[in-house]
Amino acid sequence: MLARTWRGVTKAEDADAYLTYLHQTGLTHYRRTPGNLAAYCLRKVEDGRAEFLLVTLWESMDAVKRFAGDSPEHATFFPEDDRYLIERDVYVTHYEVPFAEGQAFTRPRVEFEDFRVAGPTGDLRLVDTGGGGKTLPVLFVHGLAGNASHWQAQLEHLAARGRRGIALELRGHGGSTLPHPEDYTLESLAGDVSAVVRGLGLRRFVLVGHSVGAGVALVAAGESPRQVAGLFLVDPMTDAQQLPEAQREAFIASLDAPDVAQAVRQDWAQMAGPRADVRERLLADLDATPLRAVVGAQRSMARFDLKAALARYPGPKFSLVAPDNDMPRSLHRLAEGVPHQVVEGAGHWIHLDHPDAVNAALDAFLTRSTPV
Repeated sequence: MLARTWRGVTKAEDADAYLTYLHQTGLTHYRRTPGNLAAYCLRKVEDGRAEFLLVTLWESMDAVKRFAGDSPEHATFFPEDDRYLIERDVYVTHYEVPFAEGQAFTRPRVEFEDFRVAGPTGDLRLVDTGGGGKTLPVLFVHGLAGNASHWQAQLEHLAARGRRGIALELRGHGGSTLPHPEDYTLESLAGDVSAVVRGLGLRRFVLVGHSVGAGVALVAAGESPRQVAGLFLVDPMTDAQQLPEAQREAFIASLDAPDVAQAVRQDWAQMAGPRADVRERLLADLDATPLRAVVGAQRSMARFDLKAALARYPGPKFSLVAPDNDMPRSLHRLAEGVPHQVVEGAGHWIHLDHPDAVNAALDAFLTRSTPV
């Protein structure tokens, strides 16, 4: 996290007018910029002068550049600043924030309704923001060892904009029941998505999937292409068919090894990215998920024909990827390709590492590909 500070001075009699102007310009632009975490305006009025100190918090320097451009060390001014300011800093100062704690740094969690629908092999839990009006709802599919809470930031973002968001929990994950008999193929998991669609009576919707959940979403979209208005993928699984057969079969065999639980945990810690809080959360979620659910889906993933599944859905697609997922067997490199964006500095769970970046990309996709 970074802090950005700027100082300016007005006449004392202009203090309130300039504060109003800041709310209309800089402070609003700060908060609307993806990656801005907070904005504070400090003011001191004495000796006929009003000194303003603006302090903003940001996820990264890339987030700062979204606001300030390619020269973030330069202060950003608006047309009427000259009318008020009698003294100003033309350069800003950036600081690392090694510690920040307290109520001011914690976003209150919005609680949404959760309930169950009947799935192919048991009850499925889901979280639903409700509402939505005439806009298309968005249905979220988590990755392995995930749950609906992984999409909390996206659900809150959509709800604030009047769009309905729904996050389901696949069989054996979160509050959904274990399947009997046990079946974790991607095709069967796509049946969970279809069951939620039927249970909620969704006629047309946008589908969002993460990791293996992106493969599940792709299968579901291919089975009902007219219902799925768009497919937004967050660091999706890669095409295992492009690996040498010996390497692929060795991976499948390793899933039956006595130490598979330890190996999976090491993989999760490595993929989690730079944020310790995200890593701890993901490992806790992994511990809460039956190992056979994770291994079963991984076995299916290794045999899954991603290119063929991609060809079965002709609708709008977009892939948001971490730097490690930009290679020849990445989904967006297959066949005719898929529009994509790389989120620098992100781990595999981009929606937890950089939720604002995911929200901004999702907004752009919804506007560009599915305007209603």
